[in-house]
Amino acid sequence: MINYSKKTYDAVAAADQDKLGVRLGAACIDAQIPVQVVAGWFGISRQGVYNWFTGKSGVATRHELKAQKIIGTIHAALDDKALPAANLVEAMQIIKQYKGK
Repeated sequence: MINYSKKTYDAVAAADQDKLGVRLGAACIDAQIPVQVVAGWFGISRQGVYNWFTGKSGVATRHELKAQKIIGTIHAALDDKALPAANLVEAMQIIKQYKGK
């Protein structure tokens, strides 16, 4: 599965954990969900996602509810030890399964 770089991990860990984008970043790192996937979910660039994750920019208002739902979904799967998954395909299947809960 994907491993985030130490630089990204450290930047997210050092950022303001009260920011929605930083919380999303922490959840995605814990679940090993790639930035490219997150960028696709929101229709933004990978750099935009990194900026959210590191607190350099905030999540746009139009994306806030979706980000909150994704965080909740990821945390539920992490709590149940369903994530991180062995591979990306499995991770996406697990996230789809948890979305409706």
